[in-house]
Amino acid sequence: MAIDPRKRQKKHERKAAKRKGKQRELVKAKSAGIAERLVAAATAPVLDSWVSEDLWTQGMGYVGLSRELPGGSVAFAMFLIDRYCLGVKNALVHIEGRSSYDEHLSEIGAQFEKTETSPAAARKLVEAAVDYARGLGFAPHADYHKAKLIFGDIDAGECLQEFEFGKDGKPLFVAGPDDGPERCRRIINTLRHSCGADGFHYAVPFGPSEFVADVGSQEE
Repeated sequence: MAIDPRKRQKKHERKAAKRKGKQRELVKAKSAGIAERLVAAATAPVLDSWVSEDLWTQGMGYVGLSRELPGGSVAFAMFLIDRYCLGVKNALVHIEGRSSYDEHLSEIGAQFEKTETSPAAARKLVEAAVDYARGLGFAPHADYHKAKLIFGDIDAGECLQEFEFGKDGKPLFVAGPDDGPERCRRIINTLRHSCGADGFHYAVPFGPSEFVADVGSQEE
């Protein structure tokens, strides 16, 4: 007896939906597991704490911090900071073996120059970037809330250094490679609302037909 093609299709769709559901649960469980381990690692010894030089010279760079966990594994977090405008643009966190971590750190060192900083300064810098961006109307990357758990018991108040945000006294939005015209319009509208038409600068790689630069002051 022939099988109705519509029934076969529905059967495949049910199986596909079930597989996707299992995959979502696995991702969720893995993510929760990392968060729980990070909370448990809150008082583990800090292994490395650093800032990439690009953050000071170009306004965009990374802050990294790692902790050495019992058993030889390492908890490691990196925060991509836009010091001029958007705060924490990205965040990632891993728990891996020491050899994998050392290899990862070597790869990072080959990509950009970084300098050591105190754990207190690293936390203060990241959290200050979040506060600055929030004041402009921008929330940190969603993964920030998980990655920040690595700071644990670090006291940002021990850092007496003050960090400067914005450029020349105003926020500066510089469009990245993934920032299309629509996203740029949303960001600039947010800045216009929070800073006023003349209270910020921006730079976008679009022509008038793609992007109407009718707000703020444009950087050349």
